[in-house]
Parts: sequence; structure tokens; C-alpha cells
Amino acid sequence: MKLLGKVLHLGVKGPILKASFPPKVGQPVFNSKKKRMGNIYDLFGPVKSPYVIIKPASGVSGEKLVGVSLYIMEEGKRRR
Repeated sequence: MKLLGKVLHLGVKGPILKASFPPKVGQPVFNSKKKRMGNIYDLFGPVKSPYVIIKPASGVSGEKLVGVSLYIMEEGKRRR
């Protein structure tokens, strides 16, 4: 798993975090225990380290994500 960033605050559309790299929209995000917390909804700001809006998964409160470090699964190289 690769650290995406820590959730800074709750925005109008969902929790917002500052990413250390540009992720892909729609990619699932996980907490440190590998529990799925939601998907990447939108990106904005600088290209190299954008802000990310997270759409929480059903049953996950956006308010409880504030201060939580979120991760994405690394895409490995596919073998033929």
C-alpha cells in the first residue's frame, strides 16, 4: 500500500486531503488496516501534489475520516 495523505477537513462534497502524488479518479482508498474507506471523487490544485476529494463508502462517515491517513493499493507490473 502507498500512503496517499492525511484527511485535512470535511468539505462540501466530502473529506479533503493533500496528496503527495497525483492519483487516479475512481481509485479506491483504504485505511491502515486495509479497510476500504471510499473512492477518489475529484482532484484540484497543483498537478504534482493535488488536493483530493474522497467519496466515503457506504457505512463510513466523512466526519470520522478527518485526521485519518489514507492509502491506495500500488499497481504492480503485470506479467505476461
